[in-house]
Amino acid sequence: MITQAAVRGTPAVRPLAAPQWLTAALHAFAFLAAVFCLYSMRRADPDLWGYLASGRLFVEGGALTTHDPFAYTSSGSEWMTFEYGAHIVLWLAYKCAGPLGLIVLKMLVGGIALYFTAAAVRATTDDPHVWVPIFVLCASSATRFFLFRPQLFTFAFFAIFVALLFRHVIRGQAGLWVLPIVMLVWANMHGGFVAGLGAIGLAIALRVSQNLPLDHRSDTGVMGGTKALWSTLAACIGVTFINPMGIRLWVYVLTELLHNTNRRYTVEWGPASLRTDAWSAVAITLIATVFFSLSWFACRQARRFELPARLGWVITGLPLLVIAFVSVRHVPLAAIWLAPVMARLGSQAGGSAAFRRAWFGLRSVSMLPACLTIGFVLSEPQPVIRADSGALGSRNPCQAVAFMKANGLAGNLFGPLWWGSYVTWNLYPDVRVSMDGRNISLFPDRMVIENFDFFLKDARSVDVDAPSRYDTNFVLVPTDSPVLSRIETDPRWRQGFRDRDAALFLRSDARPRTSFVLPTTPCAGLLQ
Repeated sequence: MITQAAVRGTPAVRPLAAPQWLTAALHAFAFLAAVFCLYSMRRADPDLWGYLASGRLFVEGGALTTHDPFAYTSSGSEWMTFEYGAHIVLWLAYKCAGPLGLIVLKMLVGGIALYFTAAAVRATTDDPHVWVPIFVLCASSATRFFLFRPQLFTFAFFAIFVALLFRHVIRGQAGLWVLPIVMLVWANMHGGFVAGLGAIGLAIALRVSQNLPLDHRSDTGVMGGTKALWSTLAACIGVTFINPMGIRLWVYVLTELLHNTNRRYTVEWGPASLRTDAWSAVAITLIATVFFSLSWFACRQARRFELPARLGWVITGLPLLVIAFVSVRHVPLAAIWLAPVMARLGSQAGGSAAFRRAWFGLRSVSMLPACLTIGFVLSEPQPVIRADSGALGSRNPCQAVAFMKANGLAGNLFGPLWWGSYVTWNLYPDVRVSMDGRNISLFPDRMVIENFDFFLKDARSVDVDAPSRYDTNFVLVPTDSPVLSRIETDPRWRQGFRDRDAALFLRSDARPRTSFVLPTTPCAGLLQ
């Protein structure tokens, strides 16, 4: 007789007990690898300065605002402050302890993400030879994106969802009532809350796949045991409307998901590539290799009545894997979901000689990224946040901004959106920018495209009149931007400053200054 326990219970093949010292060593390695991976990414995101400026504005103003004070091109546009909670938390951490406060915050929130990822993995198997390599691989892949930005909270909340959902699906016991409470906070921190709703949907699919072998014997059919999940999904959807923007939050999130501008111009919205992000491309390829290998062995070893349930685990992993390859920014979500899926499949893969040989090689390779991360951290252990050219693109406006500050230049500056937040943080309120990384949460899509095209398009086809459509006093151009040659020969602009990274142009019809003070202090390349 096929029982529910036979499908949902412990794996048919139990792992041999490992020596106690080896188990302890594997657990210690998993913990140390997680800590080093959490600490490794200490680099500013181009929008970090904007998050801090917004958080400071909300805290000091005592309220949210839909009116943007930072850009001179945003008149008439409503600012969708959908990440306001994360901005406030980031600002408070920085206000309390500067860059160190941000590092501590990242370690705490990222630690929650890895803790619940480990909990989800441990819910599927207790064999450290299976779960440790998988956890370490996924941790080293996900933490590449654990930067000082609102997405960090999405990774933590998503991991909480995954841990509780897997515990419910596998063991039938979990505090699902916690998830709507988490969702209430999540929807006020970052638009990635839709990933939590997707996770519940995948959990329902998993539960249904486990019911398939029992359908002919069950009174409830394939949907048996899904009532609690459906109720949780409904409650989670309901609480997302409890936010300062109400239903407009959903309108914005759907717009963000469906519009194509980010995918055309922004690297992290594009597919995994060795050219743009080799680490993530290799990491998601390794995860895919391990996932498909374990899927093959687990399904090959399955008895007939076990196969639907195991295929269910495989199928629910595919959507996350696909979105990670389509958009590299989703690698952490894929890693968090696939970690327990792979551990489950690994625990069911059996003990054949072919599997043991394959798993020996796969687990060795799986631990390599974490070992490289540990080596990197030991070579640069200082608790600082790097803000050099790597954080702001191929060039850095630091000296140009210092020049404007030293000479008291004030007015409206037309610059690339990936520099906008940095300029705002250093020069506001004397200088207002044309564009920053808030993208379509504030600016019309046509303006975002206009900015990208102005600084990235071929010089011959660029619309050189773009700055003049607005009340622009200065134009700040990266020295590797094709439009630079056009601005240099445009009689409407005259060069006021230039170094190897950026050129600053002033309006030709503005009253000329007799002299300028040049910055004498080199850029520190660190968040101060």
